[in-house]
Amino acid sequence: MTVEPIPTSTGPFVFWKPVAGMALSINEDEQYILPDIPMPLRPADLPQCSSEMPSERVLGEGIYEYLRSHPDADHAGQYADILRCAYPFLISDMASQLLLLDLRPTDPVALRGKIALLKILLHLDSDNFGLQHKLGVAYFHLAVHPQSKVDISDDLRSARQWLEKARRSCPGDPGNLSYIGQVCYMTGNYHQARLYWQSILGQVNVLEGYEQLQQRFELLNQGIVPVEPLQEQLNQMARARELFGSGDVEQAHCIVENLVSRGDLLREMPSAELCYFIGICREKMNDDAGAYEALTMATGLDDRHEQACAALQGIAARTQKGA
Repeated sequence: MTVEPIPTSTGPFVFWKPVAGMALSINEDEQYILPDIPMPLRPADLPQCSSEMPSERVLGEGIYEYLRSHPDADHAGQYADILRCAYPFLISDMASQLLLLDLRPTDPVALRGKIALLKILLHLDSDNFGLQHKLGVAYFHLAVHPQSKVDISDDLRSARQWLEKARRSCPGDPGNLSYIGQVCYMTGNYHQARLYWQSILGQVNVLEGYEQLQQRFELLNQGIVPVEPLQEQLNQMARARELFGSGDVEQAHCIVENLVSRGDLLREMPSAELCYFIGICREKMNDDAGAYEALTMATGLDDRHEQACAALQGIAARTQKGA
């Protein structure tokens, strides 16, 4: 038996090396011979004696959890195949979870979980257009989320990679071409964005975000584009969040107001979360009037945004007290 601990975000896994020819029961008449590779287990499930073997249930659960944390790991394709052949109910569980995650299309935690599940399924069906497209879209939404990380370049690059793979599988799909154009637009490749959008606008008008797409296309034709690519502006906003979180409110506020003065983010990508952050930056700098304006915009976009509603109440209470 070979044991090798590895650190992960959800705790360590250990690897167990099965004996040659070890088989898993598929049904009464069929078995699955395990490949000659290390098998991931949760540490608590590791057999205490080197002569013992983990149960089939424990082995399946270990592989499943490991893949969800490390869908790009070595042997990931083989692990996925083990699940398909010996634990098909776990593959069914992934499909069910994807349906639930589809109900949270812009939640960063849900998007990361969705990305992992889609990658596992793509190990089993690498040319599946639907999986490729969904993975590209998930990376795109993760990149443009108002609480995205400081540098979204990798997520946009991954979005473009998977959307292009989907395009090779289904060249004319309008929804896929629309998202490729959006990635190009975000990164400042406006000519490419225009070409992708031109190929679909006028043919269909039922795409998600069709009106915004039409508006952007018309502005591109007029040569009107953001002062700086939206990717760079989102990176700066994420940097402002980082500074705010570390206590450097003044510098964060400076970045925020510079971005607000340009107008691109609020015009092109308005969201309650973005307006809320602008509002609390202003509030911390004692600009209650500016904070009220931004927070009102936030609640206008999402009247159930609890933090924005609470911040507005706080400003109203202070105003009333000072009157």
